Amino acid sequence: MPFLQEGAGVTLNRGDVHYVVTEYGTAFLTGKNIRERAMSLITIAHPKFREWLIEEAKNLNFIYEDQAFIPGGKGEYPENLETYRQSKNGLELFLRPVRINDEPLLKDMFYSLSDNSLYQRFISRRKSMHHEDLQKFVVIDYTKDMILLVLITENDKEKIVGMGQYSLDEITNTAEVAFVVRDEYQNQRIGSLLLSYLTQLAKKQGIFGFTAEVLPENYSMLHLFNKIDCDLEKKFSREGIELKMMFRNL
Repeated sequence: MPFLQEGAGVTLNRGDVHYVVTEYGTAFLTGKNIRERAMSLITIAHPKFREWLIEEAKNLNFIYEDQAFIPGGKGEYPENLETYRQSKNGLELFLRPVRINDEPLLKDMFYSLSDNSLYQRFISRRKSMHHEDLQKFVVIDYTKDMILLVLITENDKEKIVGMGQYSLDEITNTAEVAFVVRDEYQNQRIGSLLLSYLTQLAKKQGIFGFTAEVLPENYSMLHLFNKIDCDLEKKFSREGIELKMMFRNL
């Protein structure tokens, strides 16, 4: 339901509720604004109600009017892909696909990145990341594209320390891949973990290989891609180095 009916019995007020749990997941609500709370609760509602709840929340001005949503199986969160790994220094990492309500977490991570990390990821001097930009990262067709987040928990709150993604080119059946890791968590094997897991998922989907565009001075990323079990081709362009990595064992 978008809201409780007038006169409905209430056991706890919203300021007292930290977590809401359903068979479709857990929503952590503490410290979140109305939009964030609404999106978090919609993600753990029964799938058949989510699209309707999105529209109701828009009508009530709980969320942005342009909030995107992919109905059906294409937009249904693949909970079975959640997994745990360890960083090089023993830090417990939670890897999972992105959710539609991850905008605040992603915004926090993007604004934490140094100018150099932003430039290496986007090959541009990006200075802002608005709702319109963030939607492209949280509303995805899981049957074609994948965005994986690496999270840690600090003071009972999730924090993104890395993100990896691939986007399918249906004509070539290859996927463009990209990564970014928070500056203070670089050199902790997080990029390697993301690439390994994304490669596993891409092969399972029958994708032939990855493509990427990397700056010549981004030695760590070039070294990372050299680790893939693939036939690697390099081509120099005005923007940097274009990589084509065709998987050997599908």
